[in-house]
Amino acid sequence: MNSVCIMGGGLSGLMTGALLAKEGMRVTVLEKNAILGGGLQSFRRGDYHFDTGMHCFGGMGEDGQIRLICRYLGIEDRVETVPRCDTLMDTGSGLRLTLPFGPRAWVYRWSRAIGALLGKELEPGVRKQLKHYLETMYNLTCQEPLYHLRPTDDNYRMPDLTLSAKELIDSSIELPLLRSIMPYLSLFYAGREDSPAMLHSLISCSHINGTYTFKHGSLSFANLLADVIRQAGGEVHTSEEVTAVDIDGRQVVCVRTAKDTYTADAYISALPVTRLLELTPRSAFSPAFRNRISSAPLSYSAFSVFVGLQPRALCFNREAYYCANLASDPWNAASVAADKWPSLVFALPDEDLDNPGFAKTLTLICPMEYSAVERWADSTTGHRPDDYYRWKEQMIEKALKMIEPIGFEVPLQLAVAYADAGSPLTIRDYYGNSRGAMYGLHPSTRNPLQAHLSPNTRVGNLFLTGQDVNFHGLVGTSLTSVLTAESLVGQNVIVNKINARK
Repeated sequence: MNSVCIMGGGLSGLMTGALLAKEGMRVTVLEKNAILGGGLQSFRRGDYHFDTGMHCFGGMGEDGQIRLICRYLGIEDRVETVPRCDTLMDTGSGLRLTLPFGPRAWVYRWSRAIGALLGKELEPGVRKQLKHYLETMYNLTCQEPLYHLRPTDDNYRMPDLTLSAKELIDSSIELPLLRSIMPYLSLFYAGREDSPAMLHSLISCSHINGTYTFKHGSLSFANLLADVIRQAGGEVHTSEEVTAVDIDGRQVVCVRTAKDTYTADAYISALPVTRLLELTPRSAFSPAFRNRISSAPLSYSAFSVFVGLQPRALCFNREAYYCANLASDPWNAASVAADKWPSLVFALPDEDLDNPGFAKTLTLICPMEYSAVERWADSTTGHRPDDYYRWKEQMIEKALKMIEPIGFEVPLQLAVAYADAGSPLTIRDYYGNSRGAMYGLHPSTRNPLQAHLSPNTRVGNLFLTGQDVNFHGLVGTSLTSVLTAESLVGQNVIVNKINARK
């Protein structure tokens, strides 16, 4: 195969395209939006610059997966990141804990804090529980060679997806308070109590090893990946939404947009799998597969608040805040009653590069079910009714109130110069995700294989990539891109080259 057409210019499409371009393939990427990036998109409002997603991620430590992949692509020295410190705030008890990088320091800091809160004599027992919990998670990640960028051999067995995240925590942790705290990173995979412990472990261990953000916004990373494709002779097209995928027998013959028709030796869908099924003839996939996907549960959505701050109003200290009411069910933050929402807010200040040491913007991510906006489901961006905008203003106020316990230098209302928000409808319309699902299909231990997709399809030259395949998050999606690319160029071909560059 010498040429490949990739449908979707988000992280998965661009990363898969960059890997294949590095392998000498001629790559064409088609993105429906005017701006590249999908979850890596950024936007401006006056003097303020906001990322729409991918706010915090792991994998950029010394031997982190993202760093090693970027080294292989030749862009490592151009990816500028900012290390972050996770700070957990319990709005009920007042517990505030800033966590360091690294498993040992993480365990030590947690046990000291819980010991101080509940009684010093509990500290040794807490440390033992946390060590057991962490060891169990790291052992689980060893079931997935790709996570550690190890070659896969013929004896590879799919990891256990029947143990749930809640079962993992409950079997390792005895203290009720710790059981409420440990799911705090579930936001990064839209976790529920039936989420696989494997997925929880992969995301949690990545963040415990080190959390980062992009210094110049996430769109800068999307542009670097697009540069790799273009420099290898490929093309990246924006405002080119795929409207049909023509299939003859078991082969894609072309994909169509409103502007043009594209042909290639191979085709990769980085679209939500539900959208791909809408674009293909019904005969392309079996009724059983279509029913499997249509009945698969979806991940929850989110309400995002974008705040522009007054100059030099709030200090920037590299903290990423998790404000939670630990008295509520940590696994159902998206499903709380309207009068209890939000029960979890992720708050991320970004630095004002013109005024170092001060924050320029503040982004809040609050889990939310699509049902909260379903009454406006027939509306489109820029054409929603007035009551929708009034509702948004109320949600913004609630989210800002939830983070007041952080204790900024000045009252938050005095620091805010601009505020707007995106709802699950925004995620639905911009990313094409069904019902605004933040991470596409929801993997569940109740039916582990329903949402576990392979990059290969029954259509011989059509492959899948993206968050519906394998893992979630920036690390997970990047690793899935390696998996999909190797489906075209050969098993372990890219992994071995990445390891050769260590």
